[in-house]
Amino acid sequence: MRGFGFAKVLLLASGVLATGMLPVNTAEAQTARISMKIAKAGFVVGVSTGSGTLHYQGQAYRLSIGGMRAGLIVGASNARMRGEVYNLHKLRHIEGTYASVQASAAAGTGGQNWVLENVHGVRLVLRGIQTGLEASLDAGGMKITLE
Repeated sequence: MRGFGFAKVLLLASGVLATGMLPVNTAEAQTARISMKIAKAGFVVGVSTGSGTLHYQGQAYRLSIGGMRAGLIVGASNARMRGEVYNLHKLRHIEGTYASVQASAAAGTGGQNWVLENVHGVRLVLRGIQTGLEASLDAGGMKITLE
């Protein structure tokens, strides 16, 4: 029974790594840019909160970011992310939950790459720096709302 649990974690981790390396479809058009600051903390269950800015059609829009995660989570960290937004055809479609399964570790400062997508097909391709002391292999979602 114990080996089965380890096998599931190993399978999940390999899926996370494969998903994180998926290329962005070159047929998708970049429609906006985004930047965000996120604070995460947890022990088994994690929470995140933050803010961001969406640059879309010549305007800047403030964003609120929150979320919950469950899995193997220990520690706390802060992340500063920037990147591109694809397939955003209506401003309100930036809102929603961006589901993900991810593995991360931070001890001091390290680089992060995230690819997230919501139900409207809006895809965020983010790069940045995460600082703190955290290790996680978890699933959950990040909710973005316009302020």
